[in-house]
Amino acid sequence: MNQGLTEMYQGELLCDVTLVADGQRFPCHRALLAAVSPYFRDVFVQGGKDLEGSEVQLENVSPSLMQNILKYIYTEELALTPELAPSLFTGASQLQIVPLETVCCRFLVAHLSIQNCFEMYSLAQVHHSQPLLRAVLQLLVRNFELMFEEDHFLQLDFGDLAAILSSDDLEVASEIKVYQAIRRWVQGEPSKRRPFFGQLLRHIRFPLLGPDEQDVLQEDLERWDDLELNREVMDGLERLRQSRGLRQGMYKPHILCIDTQMCEYQQLESEEAHVSCYEPLGETWEKLPGLQSLTHACCTSNGDKVYLSGGVYKNAYSNSVYEFDAFTNQWLQLPPMGVPRAAHGFVFDRQKLYAMGGWRRFQSFINMAESLDLNAGTWTPIAKLPFALSHPASSVLREKVYLLGGATGISNRWLFHKGILIYEMASDTWTQVPLATGFFAAGAVAGENGIYVVGGYTEKKNEDWQERVLVPENRHSTRKCFFVNESGKANLNVAVPKLRRGLANAAVVRCGKRIYVLGGEDLSQRYKVIYHWQPGESRWHRAGAEIPVPREGISRFGCATLLRPKPHILQLFQVTSLVIVSGVVKS
Repeated sequence: MNQGLTEMYQGELLCDVTLVADGQRFPCHRALLAAVSPYFRDVFVQGGKDLEGSEVQLENVSPSLMQNILKYIYTEELALTPELAPSLFTGASQLQIVPLETVCCRFLVAHLSIQNCFEMYSLAQVHHSQPLLRAVLQLLVRNFELMFEEDHFLQLDFGDLAAILSSDDLEVASEIKVYQAIRRWVQGEPSKRRPFFGQLLRHIRFPLLGPDEQDVLQEDLERWDDLELNREVMDGLERLRQSRGLRQGMYKPHILCIDTQMCEYQQLESEEAHVSCYEPLGETWEKLPGLQSLTHACCTSNGDKVYLSGGVYKNAYSNSVYEFDAFTNQWLQLPPMGVPRAAHGFVFDRQKLYAMGGWRRFQSFINMAESLDLNAGTWTPIAKLPFALSHPASSVLREKVYLLGGATGISNRWLFHKGILIYEMASDTWTQVPLATGFFAAGAVAGENGIYVVGGYTEKKNEDWQERVLVPENRHSTRKCFFVNESGKANLNVAVPKLRRGLANAAVVRCGKRIYVLGGEDLSQRYKVIYHWQPGESRWHRAGAEIPVPREGISRFGCATLLRPKPHILQLFQVTSLVIVSGVVKS
């Protein structure tokens, strides 16, 4: 059909209407135009038979733009460029050609930058494009300190500015910047915008202002004399609660590592597990308080908190759960799991922890799963896995838990799971998705539209002989990394380079835009090297620092991303003091 339509368009065959753009004529077919555009459908229906064979004049559409639009309608061919896309998006919106508008919008979002974001903001506003508007606002949130001083910042409307200022993801290191942005926006058009001043002030998290920032605010208020500040005496906990949490820019991302292998080298009854924090940008390590007698536990995180669960020491399996708080630098014991387990799936989502599968004795695999409501403090059983499973890679994306690969059993050989289990929280059900190969002890991190799977042990078909004796080992560590979409299908269009060496039981975490691989093992040794990769790059890079353990390396250890408050923010919560809690516009 596409070929036939293209030939008819190019040969001007059976055309029954002519579009006219700036004097240039384009013979077309009414039925096809009406099928893809409500605008043309209304024109043709209202024109009726009187329109047959006549011309339709198009305003504000150039001939070159019309040519590109018709080429897309007839052939679905489109060669977008950053220069062409805005005008083509405008034309598609004006003529209500929704498929073309969608394609152009996706292109504009993909090519959004700090250089063109305000141009794209105007485009989104004029054409009421919510996808483009959301992308622009997200970019402004991520680059707030840079963008609020731009002249074009003043063109934001009240609702969009309020959405930006209310975001927890705002990249701002000091709340005084939020106040200054509001003041600047209001003074851009004082007579028009002063009625919004009081509403915008509600988005300032006043308790996050330090002494120096309060002095800056006080000096500014003496100049304008239009605000009254309310103060209260608060301790650190009250101050944090009143603040409604920190902004994203007030944290510095770290990677928390818990050396849970010390049982192999020390007496854990008298030693605490070594806990340290890695700051990737500075490549520095800092020792943090450890946990007594911690062994091979599973680890997950939520912003400024890290959670550990389960583990094993000297054949004793644990159901303990711990929480590390970046504000207090302390561990808190949470309600224990209903089932002791190790080598299990463990994730956090929406104030709940999920523990799934694992084993509770060596070679005793389990299929039981449960969730902890952190607000209620209670564990609840959830749907069992379709089969017993341990050593899966686990991740969470859009209210779904993913258990990738894993081992379903072991006798003298490992039994590999060739697939993915997906748990849907809303329906409490599991779905199985097959994969071509099996693996276990891999790492997994969520991206925007799927899951990155890194390394692990894969099945080895050939047999190894050493000194004429068969070695019963059917696994080997792999360099392979791949991407699966939200439905669990492998997507080969997303390129993920191979690791620089085969690694299993490594720590795999996402920190900022990068994915980090720390430590890991193969069948001959353990490592303490750190690698990182950012989507779009062609290879993994080795970090300058290594994991600070005295041994040759480390694997199967607890590791998660931790957001630690920046020092000037953290010190606010260490003392009781007089705190600004709100600002009110003087009448």
